[in-house]
Amino acid sequence: MLKKMLYVIVIGVLVAFYGVNGLQHQWAVGPTVLSMTVLPLFALLVAGRSLWGAMPDIIFGMIDTGLLVIPALIGGALFGVAGAIAGGVIGDALTDAIAGFFEGSIAEWLRKQGISESRESVTSALGKMTGCFLGSGSVLSIALLMGIQPTFH
Repeated sequence: MLKKMLYVIVIGVLVAFYGVNGLQHQWAVGPTVLSMTVLPLFALLVAGRSLWGAMPDIIFGMIDTGLLVIPALIGGALFGVAGAIAGGVIGDALTDAIAGFFEGSIAEWLRKQGISESRESVTSALGKMTGCFLGSGSVLSIALLMGIQPTFH
């Protein structure tokens, strides 16, 4: 278990380093977050995990964090940092429920198709991380195209 935990921690540290570097250089947030999808996805493949088996976790992350970005952006735009935090917290509670419903539904469907979805720690952790970056990066990139860009202070 320690080896698996270390594997996920290393990927998390690399992602955090890349994200902080992007903020320091004031890269566009959406494309930066979207590009972060590559690392946990690559790590899943290197670890020999099935992408189909990780699909419920990837979908969960996409829905959960993709939708979470919307109230966080709105809260931040209207009320600054406190609004972004409140929007994120409230949005997280709502999107966890929505994403959990879809995650369970997809897992049930995969089982009916004879595909074993994984509830193994590395697959679940990296699958959710992949989905979170994919969902939030997509929403933030669409926001950027609409002229909505979080500001740097």
